[in-house]
Amino acid sequence: MVPTYTVMSFNLRVIVPSDPFSWEDRKHWIAETINTYRPDIIGTQEATIPMLDWLKESFKESYEVYAVNRSVSTEVGEFSAVFVKKSSFTIGSKGSFMLSETPDIIGSMGWDAHCERICSWVELIPKEKTEPVLRFFNTHLDHMGKLARKEGLKLIRDVIRSKNNEKSLPVILTGDFNDVPESEALAEVSSMGSCYSCFTAKEKHNCLTFHAYEGGIKGSPIDYILGSNGVAFLTARIIRDSFDEGYPSDHYPVLATVKLLRR
Repeated sequence: MVPTYTVMSFNLRVIVPSDPFSWEDRKHWIAETINTYRPDIIGTQEATIPMLDWLKESFKESYEVYAVNRSVSTEVGEFSAVFVKKSSFTIGSKGSFMLSETPDIIGSMGWDAHCERICSWVELIPKEKTEPVLRFFNTHLDHMGKLARKEGLKLIRDVIRSKNNEKSLPVILTGDFNDVPESEALAEVSSMGSCYSCFTAKEKHNCLTFHAYEGGIKGSPIDYILGSNGVAFLTARIIRDSFDEGYPSDHYPVLATVKLLRR
């Protein structure tokens, strides 16, 4: 039997006092969203230290978390954190690299980026097994630097290829790419399948994922779940749940069901 898994990409939105919905409210809405859909793997973006601390504590029984700060700091910074459901997987090898010309130097900024940007990856071992069946990458590309987005995805693509040359595994990449599907940046990973391949033509016109707390559906996504090397997308949806007339984030999370064709 070919295993299937659910994967979520979720930009959580940093804590901003001027936002229409406070973190004190949103954190419960985020937790409820995760508890409703119970993804096997979640790639999150924009989690800051207090946000990540709260989420780790809230989900300590059900999710293992791997996260590296993009800044050399114990007080500030953001994480492209990976949440792995304990009943589905254990985390094997893992690592992080900066999206810059010096990827091994944490805190380094690349190209025309406005912020430090990081990519974190894990190899996932099914429960009761000893060998990994999936390599999962999660990132957040720069919101200002067009070159940084393009070069960042090129770097991620090259790391994926390099790791596959060492040990070939199915690959999933999640993230807020801050760019639309037809952009130059996304062309760097055009060989990967997209969760949006499951969408009808009509749905592709209504797949807005960044909504700035205003809701709505019409537009293009900037949040993605991509797969390659034996990852097949079975279903995909954009989660537009609201709570008390508010949203958990200024991005909608994206959810996909995938099948691993290589074992």
